[in-house]
Amino acid sequence: MIVRLLLIGGVLASLVYTMQAQKHDFNFFFGYNNTSTDTLVGGANLNFQFSPPLLYAQKKKIDFGFYCGMCSDSSGRLAFYTNGIAIRDTTHNVMLNGDTLNPGPLWFDWKTDSYPNGPFCFALPAPNRSNQYYFFHMGAALTPGTSTSPFYYTVVDMNGNNGLGAVTLKNQVLLPLGPSNIAPVATKHGNGRDWWIITGEVSTPKLYVFLLDPDGVHGPFETIMPYQFPDEEYQSINAMSPDGHTYVRCDGLHGLYIFDFDRCSGALGNLRVLPFADAEIFGFAAVFAPNSRNLYVSSYRAVTVLDITAPDPASTYDTLAYFDGQVSPFQPFTTGFFIPNLGPDGKIYYATTSSTMAMHVLHDPDLPGHAAGLEQHGLRLPKFNNGTMCLFPNYRLGEWEASPCDTINLQKPNDGFVKSAYLPPVQAPPGGYTLLPPVGGNKSRGEAPKKRPPSMAELALQRLEEERKEENKGEGKQ
Repeated sequence: MIVRLLLIGGVLASLVYTMQAQKHDFNFFFGYNNTSTDTLVGGANLNFQFSPPLLYAQKKKIDFGFYCGMCSDSSGRLAFYTNGIAIRDTTHNVMLNGDTLNPGPLWFDWKTDSYPNGPFCFALPAPNRSNQYYFFHMGAALTPGTSTSPFYYTVVDMNGNNGLGAVTLKNQVLLPLGPSNIAPVATKHGNGRDWWIITGEVSTPKLYVFLLDPDGVHGPFETIMPYQFPDEEYQSINAMSPDGHTYVRCDGLHGLYIFDFDRCSGALGNLRVLPFADAEIFGFAAVFAPNSRNLYVSSYRAVTVLDITAPDPASTYDTLAYFDGQVSPFQPFTTGFFIPNLGPDGKIYYATTSSTMAMHVLHDPDLPGHAAGLEQHGLRLPKFNNGTMCLFPNYRLGEWEASPCDTINLQKPNDGFVKSAYLPPVQAPPGGYTLLPPVGGNKSRGEAPKKRPPSMAELALQRLEEERKEENKGEGKQ
């Protein structure tokens, strides 16, 4: 087991700049107030075609909040992007038929700003279709409260409109308006061509798996988890390991659901439940290191790590850093930890909790403990970033070599894909799950439930409303 993990981790970590293609995650946009004359605001780009990544200012025609969807072609050239309102092409104009993404009252209220939801979206190359993409995206609604639903897909054909792209299918409902859904993830099918997409229903044991193949999207295929934490679930950023073997559903208030994932069948099994027994632990987001072993769980004030492959992951739990209280560039722009993303250079980047001109960087996430090198506000930005951080699947994951579904053999040497070794599925333990020793000791009986912090969509709405008030104040002074 350890040899397999080290082998896959080393291969995945080394592919960043040796690969020839599969660079769909090589561009990242952020920034807001693009029409302002203030030199500190406006659009900016982070481009991973360069080492280190190139940061530069570039005005856009839209502003970014938490919602961020982006796709480059396999060589790393920008294809399209969105802030949840409309899909934009490389000229920064609305793509042909790309208007009115995530339709509904919230779209109408915020169509001149950005869509009020988290970064619950990503693009996947369409199997067996050249230059076409399926864009999966989560809507939001006031139902009452704030619901993260429906779950949609939209099809983008980059062959359309003379190479600028065209939307050919839009807002196709996968899960209808209703209860909130958890943050979706995706991973490559074991055949190296198709894709699996995983989401679920907040505060219930339901998980939904979809399959994307040459015939389109299939599902949902429903799984009922055999264990559920008590009380209301917190909708955190979930994680799929880069090797596609481990799925983590993160309930920020209560703990982690850790599953083995079968890339052939799409089955979730061998559930290990890791409770957060310490009332101070809050898991806002989870992200894997390239080695698929180190899992980083962060809150607004701290970044922690544990070895997900250990028999007792709680015994490996370590706090790498607490937020140091710094601002960027000045008060009140505090740089707490927010949404993380594993970049194609093997580093983990953290957006900050408020609009700032900095990101945090975890330089060597494969290394144990503090050797991973967490540098707070280590990336200085040319423009303010309003908590924007795009999320991407591992586009470079290849065939599940020697697995029962490794039958197509489409991938060739030097095409940018990295195969992973086959590991037969583990049989479920009696009762269907294993309850692991908790992080933080034993929870005392009768302890009051933790109070749920605002959800991602609620935070996005609050941020947008605050910005609108500030803009109205500024206009009133003129």
